[in-house]
Amino acid sequence: MIGVTEPQSHPQVQLPEAIVHDAVSAAIEEETPGERAAKIALWIIVAGFGLYHVVLLAYTISQRYGFPYDLEWMEGGMLQHALRIRMGEGIYVPPSVEFIPYLYTPLYPTLLAMFAGSASGITYQLGRLFSILGLAGTAIVAIKSIADRRHLHVDPLPAYAGGVLAVGLYFAYYPYTDGWYDLVRADSLFLFMATAALGGLSRWTVTTTGWQRHAKVAAGAAVLALAFFTKQTGIFYVGIGGVVVLVLAWRCVPVFVLTAGAIGLGGSQMLQHTTDGWFWTYISEIHRTHDFNMDRFWKSFINILWHFPAATIVIGVTAIIVIATWIRDRKFPRQAQPFLLWTSVFAVSVVVGAIGWGTEFAHFNAYMPAFLHGAMAAGACVPALAACGRSFMRGRPRRHAYWVSTAAALAAAIPLAVTLGYARWNPARFIPPPASMAAGDHLIDRIREIQGPVWIPAHPWYAVLAGKEAFVHRMGIKDVSMREPRPIEGLSEAIRDHAFAAIVVDRSLETGNELDDFPSLKPFYHPAFKLARDERPATVSGAKVVPDEIYMPATDSRPPPGAHVVCNFEAAQFSALRWKPTGQAWGDGPTDSSLTGQDFVLGVTGQRFATSMHGGDVAIGRLSSPPFAIDGSKLSFKLGGGVDETKLRVELRVDDQVVRAASVPKPGGDTLRQVTLDVSDLRGKQATLVFVDDSTLLGGHLDVDDVWIWQ
Repeated sequence: MIGVTEPQSHPQVQLPEAIVHDAVSAAIEEETPGERAAKIALWIIVAGFGLYHVVLLAYTISQRYGFPYDLEWMEGGMLQHALRIRMGEGIYVPPSVEFIPYLYTPLYPTLLAMFAGSASGITYQLGRLFSILGLAGTAIVAIKSIADRRHLHVDPLPAYAGGVLAVGLYFAYYPYTDGWYDLVRADSLFLFMATAALGGLSRWTVTTTGWQRHAKVAAGAAVLALAFFTKQTGIFYVGIGGVVVLVLAWRCVPVFVLTAGAIGLGGSQMLQHTTDGWFWTYISEIHRTHDFNMDRFWKSFINILWHFPAATIVIGVTAIIVIATWIRDRKFPRQAQPFLLWTSVFAVSVVVGAIGWGTEFAHFNAYMPAFLHGAMAAGACVPALAACGRSFMRGRPRRHAYWVSTAAALAAAIPLAVTLGYARWNPARFIPPPASMAAGDHLIDRIREIQGPVWIPAHPWYAVLAGKEAFVHRMGIKDVSMREPRPIEGLSEAIRDHAFAAIVVDRSLETGNELDDFPSLKPFYHPAFKLARDERPATVSGAKVVPDEIYMPATDSRPPPGAHVVCNFEAAQFSALRWKPTGQAWGDGPTDSSLTGQDFVLGVTGQRFATSMHGGDVAIGRLSSPPFAIDGSKLSFKLGGGVDETKLRVELRVDDQVVRAASVPKPGGDTLRQVTLDVSDLRGKQATLVFVDDSTLLGGHLDVDDVWIWQ
């Protein structure tokens, strides 16, 4: 980039670079067909290592693209952003139970909303398509930038091989970023915009003149400014673009600054005005409240630079040789321009990646700019070293210069190819299995069957798929609740007032912890249902989470006036209640959620209930109460389960004799219904209640809660 000049021509005089160029070109022309074929085969083999990773990633993406649920847990939230924009509701709004935006600038979800056609057109596939197109565009920019004919590559084979190796290297980082390139996220689109604009500026400033140069510089500035509205880190690349223009066409600096400023500052001011200041609150103020970890910042330099050591070493050695060439010739070889550009960008991107990963909640997608621009710098080493080899062979026999040039290019290409050979990865890790799609279908059916609104904090788009309203994403709650908490309008009230018919809570597959980063659900909700394995679609990129439990409203366990509690089962152990289980069916105590094989246990009050599903339907056993006084006219209890009156029953015993019996009201099932016994003739006596499960058939269990005596 710096010190590269346009080739000059004169009718009588040729510059040394042109002499070497002609000599090597002549040497190429003198190649025998066998030599030419061998060289082409060699470069195809070298480039083949890069192509392997292109094919590998293309296959992986093709298997992920159509997955109709979250590949990564924030994908659905981004679709929710697009839906709000499409519906004219806006995204930079005060935090509420309905919505809190991610701390990103708005271009990506705005594009989804624009291209969706209608609200129903907002899909995972549309969001991923933008990322895939951005990824493909970035690959084209990388090859085009390195192998562009304007760099006067004497032999195009090393240049194209370097471009393909650059793309292969970037694609080989895919597992390290945990499969981030093709998600419903802004990263790949952002990288395409920033990289294409920088590559364009480096070209347009030296290949055009007059008003066309100014117009193209303005276009590059506009794209870089829009990149900022895709991700805030775009501001760094606006700065790099300004440096490119300053070095290569300083007279165009005013038009660059005016264009970038008008779009960047003007757009920000407009968004500030139309959102009552919430735009800057989210993308800057709340962002800056996140913790910054200096250990992660410094560790990032090792993570980035030493993930593929050969690439970093090749870049470093090439930099030394290119500088030595400049010292010798007082100019850089024209073919080294891509190397100078992308190594400079790489240096900035490493710092950007370190800052990103040092920030709280960051993932390795923060390294994507550094990985891309580092890969492009490494690929650009191949033609740069070829040019340096030619320069150092000036005055030597032309075939010697030719072979030294080729050997220098291979000295960079072979370590990169070997690195790619060792960097093979298994796509199965990132492809959802067919069972995961079926699990998503079952979960959506489950959510659809629930009467009323359902809140799914980690996957709000699942509610939309079930025909329901989407509510706030868990990430938004985390963002506004850390360190400088901001009120979330309506959330605590919605939980307290049981506004949600159900809440689907995720669990981390990495830590096993429940994802409860929102106001405490208890005592207002209780875990009523453990989702079966075939109802738990897991994410395969980013944070590994899975829908785990469905919480239902926990109604007051206190009886109404005129009744008092015999037992409400609000203890973890039967021994604490003085109840005695026999057999395996009842376990050691009341449970706080449905057990394996049960459906929703509805109608529970408080947090716990007793069930004979410990060990499944085949387990049998009895649960006996301690003696209690019958001091009222009615005895009631909530009962659910099977309807086998002979083997699933309730016995009220006085003096060890069964004086009353009851069974689960039809149609049965795991919805608790109140059963009432008239005990007016037993007033004053001591009684024992026994819940009997002698059934081993499907549905053979009892669910019990709230034993009350009424006056």
